[in-house]
Amino acid sequence: MRTESTAAAPARGSAKPSRISHLAEELALRFPWYGRLLDAQGLRGSGRLHDLPVIDPDLLARHYYTAGHEELGDASAYLTSGTSGGLRKRILYSPADDDAYAAQRKALFEEFASELPAGSVAVADLGTGHAAAAARRIFKDMGFVAHDIEFQRPLADHVKLLNTWQPDILFTMPMILDRLMRSPDELRIRPRKIMVVGDLAPANWRSLVADHFGIGIADILDVYGSIEVGAIAYLCAETGLYHFHDHILPEVVPPDELYADAGHEETRRVSSAASGSGALLLTSFTRSYFPVLRYATGDLISGLRVIEYRGRRVHAFERIEGRLGGDFKHGERISAHDICQAMAEVFPGAAFEVADDDGLVIRVADEVLDAQEAAVRRLLMEAAPDVAQMISSGMVGEISVRAVAADELISGQAKRRFHVKAR
Repeated sequence: MRTESTAAAPARGSAKPSRISHLAEELALRFPWYGRLLDAQGLRGSGRLHDLPVIDPDLLARHYYTAGHEELGDASAYLTSGTSGGLRKRILYSPADDDAYAAQRKALFEEFASELPAGSVAVADLGTGHAAAAARRIFKDMGFVAHDIEFQRPLADHVKLLNTWQPDILFTMPMILDRLMRSPDELRIRPRKIMVVGDLAPANWRSLVADHFGIGIADILDVYGSIEVGAIAYLCAETGLYHFHDHILPEVVPPDELYADAGHEETRRVSSAASGSGALLLTSFTRSYFPVLRYATGDLISGLRVIEYRGRRVHAFERIEGRLGGDFKHGERISAHDICQAMAEVFPGAAFEVADDDGLVIRVADEVLDAQEAAVRRLLMEAAPDVAQMISSGMVGEISVRAVAADELISGQAKRRFHVKAR
């Protein structure tokens, strides 16, 4: 079935130099600023991936996110969260990008939902963005009766439509699903398959959802993607690992190479972890209207490796630890993955976010009992012993869990945030 390779995936990635050189030249022609960057560093024509510059948020803010790109006249544009200058990021897709994304996701979804017959009902409740825009097209191509729900509708409308349509397959976000399961208006659906994207979906949370809907945990597919890259990876129930799509070449690098606030302690923690852990860089061989060549995703992952799966070599990793630059440091870093695990165990289905309020404060839309706060603290201290030591020594304060009304969450309706400002 599956065996791991004897060596972990190379920390700097691997691909034929000619393929890397060709991709770099294509991007240099399409985005002149990237060509000038290669020329300035004497890298034009280089096929060595690790020699090429990292495409980080600063580069993209200067040259891509708010640029006109008038030469890309056939592009579709999607707007997402803002840049440091206050303008929203503008992400472009070519028709070929859209087709490639649809094909990549369709192949995954068809395998996952292979037991569902043509004519089954599929509903996308995803908010806004590229994934939401593409979902209905993909489901129709699969022979499903496809619906989607407008993000702006109130929660009661989402519940009413879902109860009317009775989806066999539901594609949504973890935070949206949490709200649906706790809605004052009863959600009366029994989907056979659930797919989630956009937030972390650790094992505790997936088990909770499976129990709620009376399905197996393998009937919940955690999909990893981004509007910049498109389809990236997915959780494989057979291996227990996240598998990258074939068009992706992943790398990991020490966090302090990219993020000044990662700090020396974080670097030592990652360096001492299993090989293949660190800040994730991605190269895509199908994405044309966004420069995905050593693109810094902002994610911290663990356990990047190459495995043999169904007769093929596949890049895979163990889990997403969280967002670098977005995760919370309470003396030392606590991963968003561990926070999600703890909250799913102690406050199952409750919407929450992590705020910076003179220390780590988890704001949860639920009643908070002293025993529950203590349980969350215990789980996080077990997951982050360095933080536990700093708390016990008085170097940092206790972690707090604070009850708020659902409409007081700064995160809004779709995605959790892990570094909001509560004051």
